[in-house]
Amino acid sequence: MELAELIFSEVRTAGFDEVGCLPIDDGGDPRYAEWIARGYHGEMGYLERHAAAKQAPAAAFAEFRTIVVCALEYGDVAATPERPSTGNLSRYALGDDYHDVMKKRLFAAADRLRNAVPDLATRAFVDTGPLNEKLIAAAAGLGWVGKHTNLIDPGRGSYFFLGLLLVSAELPSTGPAMPDRCGSCDACIPACPTGAIVAPYVLDARRCIAYLTIELRGSIPRELRSSIGHRIFGCDDCQEVCPWNRFARATPPEPFAPRPGARDTSLEDWLALDVDAWRLRFRRSAVKRAGYAGFLRNVLTAAGCAADPELARSVTPFLRHDDPMLREHAAWALGRLLAAEASDLLRDALRSEDAEPVRFEIAATLDELASGPQAGKKDEII
Repeated sequence: MELAELIFSEVRTAGFDEVGCLPIDDGGDPRYAEWIARGYHGEMGYLERHAAAKQAPAAAFAEFRTIVVCALEYGDVAATPERPSTGNLSRYALGDDYHDVMKKRLFAAADRLRNAVPDLATRAFVDTGPLNEKLIAAAAGLGWVGKHTNLIDPGRGSYFFLGLLLVSAELPSTGPAMPDRCGSCDACIPACPTGAIVAPYVLDARRCIAYLTIELRGSIPRELRSSIGHRIFGCDDCQEVCPWNRFARATPPEPFAPRPGARDTSLEDWLALDVDAWRLRFRRSAVKRAGYAGFLRNVLTAAGCAADPELARSVTPFLRHDDPMLREHAAWALGRLLAAEASDLLRDALRSEDAEPVRFEIAATLDELASGPQAGKKDEII
């Protein structure tokens, strides 16, 4: 058995749906520096530190000759919750953490390969490595990068994960790259609630709901909050409208099957979770990346978008929370849930508030409430 055939066989045996490879010399991202220079990476400083490796992976990983790219479907599931007061988690986060699942499978494949070829060096990456998995996968012939910046496989859609296995052996490419088959379709661009797809194939992460609800560690920008809707971890909107996802796998494989309550838990119930209950609920889940405070920030924002005054009972206690970020988002939410009725609550909170961002939020919300019928109007996206 040839080495390439052996590698592909072991990768599939480890549980991956598709595999391809690309010489590491061809794995660079020539547009990455410009994307970073525009600040589109937001506060994800590690992406800036990855710039050299992303542009010249052969220099960054001199021991390796080939990138093996592995795809694992997580599948489509039932439609997203329709009720605004029900929290919506992104499809990929409904089951187990894909980082753990993918790494386990990649390491299993690597171990079997080293047993078969003792002098073969390997290194595995899942998501956090300094390489552009989507461009590498496209160059290896596994699909094309769509206008929403996700990889599209014409037979699978875009609901799948990518992992990389660097190997020290030289293998031929499985390319060429597929032609771009998005054509004139641009459904994903207007579908983005916050306008994060600033041009075809260009994403400004600072506006992306996935970034805002997962990667961002501080407050969600005020001008974007009203567009978050009931999305409390990630967003699938640009993929949901993509015509190619009619070919997506309908039933997720076992590790990614939705956990009980993943898509039918109310915002009120999410806000009631203490940190221990939250950790238990999201054990082995990608949702842990947002952190407990970040998750509550997201739920408070969603509550403000829900226009259900009943949620005010769950939001009001957060005006006295120890975390100023949560007090800030609670004040914003109450202004939208109770309108003028929130004024007394907010004025009372302002008297004892010493955190400047929270004072600013309360004052801004009070100003909006005082403006009368325009209170609660959807913020303008700038």
